[in-house]
Amino acid sequence: MTNKINEHWLNEELIGIDCVQKNNGEIIILNCYSFTNNNVKQSFATPICDTTIDSLEKYNSDIWTSFEVLSNRVEINNEFIVLGGEGAMGNEGFVACTDINDNFIWGAFFTNSNPFYKIEVENNTVFAFSSNNLLFKIDLFNPEKISIENKEWS
Repeated sequence: MTNKINEHWLNEELIGIDCVQKNNGEIIILNCYSFTNNNVKQSFATPICDTTIDSLEKYNSDIWTSFEVLSNRVEINNEFIVLGGEGAMGNEGFVACTDINDNFIWGAFFTNSNPFYKIEVENNTVFAFSSNNLLFKIDLFNPEKISIENKEWS
């Protein structure tokens, strides 16, 4: 599976569903949703289940979507690079981590985040800023651990 994911990564493609995809072939499906309570919007991205590329392609052979990097690239300890951008549609966004040689480690794809235009990393937490006024906090080493804050950007 590593070769298949890396091949698509090098062709600027990721699995275009709400999920975390890893270079070992592990796919973690995410439940992404928002709701408003007392005029306060809350957003969530929580793991639902594990699956595989083969299982996804069994039911839909067209799971891959193109992406474009829009954010800065943050280098961490001369070992990792974290970046973000958009999917093929304007409502999609992704955050990804590679090694220093651009070999894919993991990617998180979101169908309703909007593009990510800025990345910061602090204490092994990735801060991904979305054009949809969302701040995604993603654990660098366990990217399925995601929290989302609604922010009004100035």
